[in-house]
Amino acid sequence: SWITTGLIWTTENLGVLGYMLFAGVQQIIVITGLHHIFGAIEAQLIADTGTNFLNPLMSVALMGQGGAVLGYLLLHWNNVRDREICIPSFLSTLFGISEPAIFGVNLRHKFPLIAGCLASAVSGAYVYLTHLTALGFGTTALPGLAIANPANNGYVNYIVAHLIALGPGILFTVLIGRFSKSEKEKKAQEKKLKEIPAVKAEPNVVYSPVKGKAAFITECSDPVFNQKSMGDGMVFIPEEELIVSPVNGTVMMVFPTKHAIGIRTEEGTELLIHMGLNTVSLEGRPFELYVGEGDTVKAGQKIARMDLKAIEAEGLSTETPVVITSMQPVTVQNTGTVNWGDSVMTITRKD
Repeated sequence: SWITTGLIWTTENLGVLGYMLFAGVQQIIVITGLHHIFGAIEAQLIADTGTNFLNPLMSVALMGQGGAVLGYLLLHWNNVRDREICIPSFLSTLFGISEPAIFGVNLRHKFPLIAGCLASAVSGAYVYLTHLTALGFGTTALPGLAIANPANNGYVNYIVAHLIALGPGILFTVLIGRFSKSEKEKKAQEKKLKEIPAVKAEPNVVYSPVKGKAAFITECSDPVFNQKSMGDGMVFIPEEELIVSPVNGTVMMVFPTKHAIGIRTEEGTELLIHMGLNTVSLEGRPFELYVGEGDTVKAGQKIARMDLKAIEAEGLSTETPVVITSMQPVTVQNTGTVNWGDSVMTITRKD
């Protein structure tokens, strides 16, 4: 009661600053779940005055977070995992649902949440200056246009207010991200994991996807692999986090949990790269993917990153089997210490 009463008091007594404050912090209230209380206040406002000035403020607050998601997406467009999270999260904000954006992106990375709040505050000032209100409550963003008060060019101002929240949301996120310590660390990590030059791949030759140790598949600690139940191949123990494609081919499958990638070579052989053992239980957290299903890849091209420390912290092995799932036998060429792109085995073709 104290929080909601205080916010209402600011909007009624502090003019444009009160509107900016409400719009700026409303989505933080959403994190706590206390935003459901506002429905009762909105209903009372409509009963007393016939209009609802809180609805447009909550709507632009939501759109500010949507803009922040787009800003983060621009910063990390080349990251497949971030694209898969950001795009549907933004689409949800268009229909009045901000939780995927907040919990999936903005709160997780912190600075987009701040940027979204700042953008919302700017739009809150516009809501105040244009006397924008609603005739109902319970819906925001695109559906909220249906309950916008048409007085004072309400429909036009409703659209403009949301564009004001969206644009600065993108801009502030990009600008803050450029100077964010966490973003600099992430960029430094990405720079460290620069793509190695693509090797000149030969037909039916498999190249090392990691820098580390290579061994016969029978030395894998998982019986599913060491008994060749899934196919012949090799097992690798990575010393670096970067995973590159071992062949020229097409990505035919990416597991939803990001821990395994299936590739079909140009010759038609199918192979599986399984990053870590039993890592399906980690639900994708230690992995970043740089490719998606249907992408064409070259041997030596970076395709993923696995957080070795995070996997080991869960008590799991970082052993990375590469198996020929089309059940063709292989001849191992190289074991022991390997670098990215070293030739390690030859596939026997099926006639």
